[in-house]
Amino acid sequence: MTTLSPSDALTKRDELVNLGYTIIPGVMPKPLIDELSAWSDNVFTKIHVDPKYRYQGSDIHVYTEERWAKMGRETDEKSFPDPIVKKILEQPLQKELCQQLQLEGLRSHGGIIILSKPGYGPPLYWHQDFMNWNSPQAATPWPTRVFLSYYMTDTTPENGCLRVIPGTHRKRIDLHDILPDAHESEIQAIDDLNHPVFADHPDAIDVPMKAGDLIIADARLMHGAYPNQTDQRRTLLLAWHDVFDFPNPPSWWTGEVPEVVKNADLNAKYERSRTPSHHIR
Repeated sequence: MTTLSPSDALTKRDELVNLGYTIIPGVMPKPLIDELSAWSDNVFTKIHVDPKYRYQGSDIHVYTEERWAKMGRETDEKSFPDPIVKKILEQPLQKELCQQLQLEGLRSHGGIIILSKPGYGPPLYWHQDFMNWNSPQAATPWPTRVFLSYYMTDTTPENGCLRVIPGTHRKRIDLHDILPDAHESEIQAIDDLNHPVFADHPDAIDVPMKAGDLIIADARLMHGAYPNQTDQRRTLLLAWHDVFDFPNPPSWWTGEVPEVVKNADLNAKYERSRTPSHHIR
């Protein structure tokens, strides 16, 4: 993968804003994919994944050594530092592409999450990961929090590829009103695969990807994944980033700015919530 042409970069940026996600092929180099695949496989030889994470596959948080030093925590099997994280977050081509998309002020949270679905693992329920629904930040037409992710293997519907419902980062649908909060005890306890959290949706699309393709997605986007019907592990490495300087729009923004965003009180404190609020309509 080389850098994008100006027109392709604009197309990708528009996809992120309007669809809620975009994919850039072949960003992570093969040697790094191989290194990370071996490293993540080794992680799973040392840990026991709690059954409550069966739909996510796992929930392992790994940080740069600099970020970990600031956290002041004790390591455990689910949370620890590793210098390899810096290789993921500071890939030169990834940085250049994000600059081409004009993702201004892109700021990593200093870690990654390993989400690995084992062979014959169940589907991932429909959910969105945004946690600031009470804040006017939820009403921005542009993203303010995104994930940058890579799969370590090619993905298909057979081995549990991603599914998304485009536009749900900005437009309310039926699922917003019926889904339990993402990754909380209520949704993790569901045992019936016929439950609406797993149901097909008429607007859903499959997102098969090649190992090393970069997906950038708005935290508000509704997404899930198929079950893994193979005997091979399917691993995803996800890194959260903040982007743009709320409440200011991107420098390139030419659309309307919602009044609730324009008038946002920067000193106000809002209770964090995973439940979609009136800010999405």
